[in-house]
Amino acid sequence: MKDTCPIYYWAEEAPEHIAVEAGSVRLSYRTLNRRVASLAQQLAREGFVPGDRLMVPAKGSLESLLLAWACLRAGVIFCPLNPAFPIVQQLNLAKRLQAGRVCQTESYHRYPAELTPVSLDFLAEANTGEPPTLDGNQLCNTIFTSGSSGTPKAVLHRVANHLASARGSASFTPVDQNSGWLLSLPLFHIGGYAIPFRIFLAGGRVILDDAPQSLAERLEQQVISHLSLVPTQLWRLLQAGFTPQRTQLRELLLGGAAIPAPLVARMVALGLTPKVSYGLSEMASQVCTGIPTAPGVVGKPLPGREVRVVDGEIQLRGDTLFCGYLSNGKVAPALNDEGWFATRDRGHFNADGALVVEGRLDNGFISGGENIQPEAIEQRLVDHPSIAQSLVVPVPHSEWGERPVAFIDWHGETVSEQALNAWVREALPGFMVPDAWLVWPPGVGFKPSRKQFAELARAQLANK
Repeated sequence: MKDTCPIYYWAEEAPEHIAVEAGSVRLSYRTLNRRVASLAQQLAREGFVPGDRLMVPAKGSLESLLLAWACLRAGVIFCPLNPAFPIVQQLNLAKRLQAGRVCQTESYHRYPAELTPVSLDFLAEANTGEPPTLDGNQLCNTIFTSGSSGTPKAVLHRVANHLASARGSASFTPVDQNSGWLLSLPLFHIGGYAIPFRIFLAGGRVILDDAPQSLAERLEQQVISHLSLVPTQLWRLLQAGFTPQRTQLRELLLGGAAIPAPLVARMVALGLTPKVSYGLSEMASQVCTGIPTAPGVVGKPLPGREVRVVDGEIQLRGDTLFCGYLSNGKVAPALNDEGWFATRDRGHFNADGALVVEGRLDNGFISGGENIQPEAIEQRLVDHPSIAQSLVVPVPHSEWGERPVAFIDWHGETVSEQALNAWVREALPGFMVPDAWLVWPPGVGFKPSRKQFAELARAQLANK
């Protein structure tokens, strides 16, 4: 199964149409196609053959995006990771991938001899020759899981996974030639890596997130029609005076955390109803997408995905399902005998057939004989009009075994602990009221680590 490379297709159909916008730089599909062609040829001259792995510390620069698509054409497995990782961590991940070469599009580390640097000319252009195709069976990239509940795993995909993901996404979130999707999530995250597939298949424009202006200013100045955000990013955007009518935004996709009811209501009042999505790296991004109608509701499965719930656990399969976890040159499929992937997410289907995600099975704990799912407390907390985000972790307790403690990130006026206790108690049993309320730490990324937060909570409470 082979598909014509969408960049090449649009270079023939609409050569002068803008494909990528990076600050003051705008690349047409013709130019993008020629630069990707040159990079693919350079990789071949460097000795890369299909199946080779190239480690790329990449967040979202123009060079990183060009290289990702050059790897697709060359059959090279693009292995992005967070450029902020310490060099020791990068080396450990490279060993697990058995990637012996690195291209530093967005980092300036001096790597030891076991990682050979690859230098490429990102401004060079070349003719494509024969129309380039993308082989659906070709292994094409790895994405490291967040590692929030353990060691990060390298999720290995085929090209067909991403094509199916993009096409299924478009069935509920349409994309066309006039669309501009901001690359607001990094390429080392599945949500960021998926965006160019959605846009290039439709002949639209990828807008890189590297301009000096604030997001609110950019939305009013640029052709940004599609935007993927986590709730805290949207709260900050609203605080900056965001008004949808002054922008070209028509699709807003929320995910990555509990969706606050006040946030949805605010957006609906402004005339733009957000969509909520449930996805994961192992399914090449989106699995379900819908309109947020109640806590945890994430909509129905998109085309190409199958979802079932067994003993309270969400299981998945379909065209977007990954090949397996790559480690030390071996691929572990991580599927059961029927080909289903067990997510370790707890959920159920509601009466309308929409999936309701309740939280991670691994996050649950027992306090005094009662089961506590932290995400249920977090959802109640973010439904408070003054709370932007929350995270609840267990801490040891001499009498009850473990008790919940909550970190709070305020976006409005702070309220007393007594008021917070009452707010939780109105909707949840008393044993789910957190024992302590802690301040959200600075410098936290868009996907907090529960393990690190639990360690921080224990340290802070020990000093009290």
